[in-house]
Amino acid sequence: MKGWIVAIAVSLALVSARADSQPQPLIRIHAGGNELRALREAPVAYSVLEEIVADISRPTVPHAAPVTIVRVSPPQEIDYLLCVTSSGTLVVGERIHTLGADGPRRVFVRGEILRSYPSVSGADGWLWLVDVPLSREVRVTLQLRAPARWPLEAVAVTTDIAQ
Repeated sequence: MKGWIVAIAVSLALVSARADSQPQPLIRIHAGGNELRALREAPVAYSVLEEIVADISRPTVPHAAPVTIVRVSPPQEIDYLLCVTSSGTLVVGERIHTLGADGPRRVFVRGEILRSYPSVSGADGWLWLVDVPLSREVRVTLQLRAPARWPLEAVAVTTDIAQ
């Protein structure tokens, strides 16, 4: 009986260790009190430029942001939305919300197209390098990868900064 208990305990420990070694679905990077959150499998909500242009300036947008920066000063959240055009250009839209002093109340400030990135094509698909200012001292380069096909549903997000 003790042998079974030991075998079960060892199996549970191995399963737990494997689960801990698996990458988390969310990248989190902290600097200067600010936080960057990026989904490792980030949805691409838009495949046509006109769609993201129409949605980005509205106070409410139906798509969750795949990348968000939470700033402490001034207190705000910056959501980044993604569009990949048929030519493989990544278009990043920015939606800025101020955060209320009384808690997590978000107030929409503005939304606009931030930048577009041509893909670095390779044998294994498209690659975009997106530079994100996290604080005055820290800039994070996100590497977004996807197969070279359109329309895209998601991109894989990595960074070379240890998380």
